[in-house]
Amino acid sequence: MRDGVRSGRRRLLQRSDEPPANEDFLFHLSRGSEMLMHNRVVEAKEELERALGFQPRDAQSQDLLAGVYFRLGVYPTAIRLWRSLLEDFPDDSILHVNLGLALLKTGQPSEARDHLVRALELDPDHERAWGYLGLVQWRLGKLDLARESFLRGGQLTMARRMEEQSSAGTTPAPRVHAPPEELPAGIEAAQVSAMRDAASAAADELSGEVSLSVEQELPKGRSSGHWTLVETGADPVPGARVTRASQAPPPPSVGSVAERWAVELPADTPLALGAEGELLVSSHGGVHGRLKGLRAVRGRLDTEPVQRRYRGRASEEALGGDEDPILRWQGPVAAVLRPHQGRFVAVGVDDSLLYVREEQVQAFDDRVGFESGRLPLGGKPAMLLSFHGRGVVVLRLPCAPTGLEVRAGEEVRVDPEALVGWTGRLFPSEVREPSPTTTSLAFKGQGILLVT
Repeated sequence: MRDGVRSGRRRLLQRSDEPPANEDFLFHLSRGSEMLMHNRVVEAKEELERALGFQPRDAQSQDLLAGVYFRLGVYPTAIRLWRSLLEDFPDDSILHVNLGLALLKTGQPSEARDHLVRALELDPDHERAWGYLGLVQWRLGKLDLARESFLRGGQLTMARRMEEQSSAGTTPAPRVHAPPEELPAGIEAAQVSAMRDAASAAADELSGEVSLSVEQELPKGRSSGHWTLVETGADPVPGARVTRASQAPPPPSVGSVAERWAVELPADTPLALGAEGELLVSSHGGVHGRLKGLRAVRGRLDTEPVQRRYRGRASEEALGGDEDPILRWQGPVAAVLRPHQGRFVAVGVDDSLLYVREEQVQAFDDRVGFESGRLPLGGKPAMLLSFHGRGVVVLRLPCAPTGLEVRAGEEVRVDPEALVGWTGRLFPSEVREPSPTTTSLAFKGQGILLVT
């Protein structure tokens, strides 16, 4: 995040059963957001609570209110609200960051670490999450890991501080002030200021370099319905940035590198992507995968050929083609693979049929069943794989795919070279005289097309 604004992370905190917004709700939500933008935190709290009186389950309002309580120093209430939101939105990285920060400020570093690690799994480039994780590791006495986290978060001064403490053999445990449990009624501006001073004191004791502040999204206006991500307490107009020269940090120690980079997958996760996009394999049963891109394997790797399967019957054709076939790897097996070009993309199959081009499949686990097919492309048909069951399929693509909805009664045309696959009830057909000429494949039905 720079100057209090993060533009690359979009959120959708909206429950499926939430009724349409009414005028009273939108009025108080807009007022609360305006108060928050002008740093009038107590008024913002009152307006947001009024808005939630009209729509108690509105997730964006709950998130804003949690941020207000955080800024007032009423951390237990903020923690309770963010915990509740994570039950419905477990993959929102910002919720994990904010909850982790609140837990850190209330002296719960172990649980804070869990949420910050999860946030970084969802968003590996979240610099503030790396900085907060550095503070957590410092508080837990893990100076080498703290230093690594600060480096990833761009906090070079803190990284050097960890190196100095590690060399000196000291680990001062930063204290965290206990927050007030409840917000007194009729609170005055002076009391709010005192609360915020007490809240920031924890940050001062932890570090003079890392800024501890939550992230929120504020509605731009009453009726737009669009949300933009800003940092609570940041200037509405970013100020000038001052840069200063600093020495490059020393390289990380062998011990910290080994502890941070060694990866073990959970028992029920045979395939997963690592922080740098590598494919991690860990299975006691078996997986299907190509050997191209294999970088390391633990133990002996036994493989057996797999044939394409049409309507439940095996053929004599090699699955994946003859040059780089998809083989069945016999477990137990642990391995690391990297794409020789492009990137790996992991997709969870959850009882919905997934159709993908065979040439783009890198691996899938034994919980997933497959059938082979052909895509109509004139004299050069492409091989297809349809997957069913509940498991993981890993694709090898030039870039992350984009989905385009196909609606009933409409036709969507696509460039066959860009097609990854689809899900839903879609029916492909070849277009004889396409316009534009590249869109020679048409789809009808209802579903989602995946293209690169």
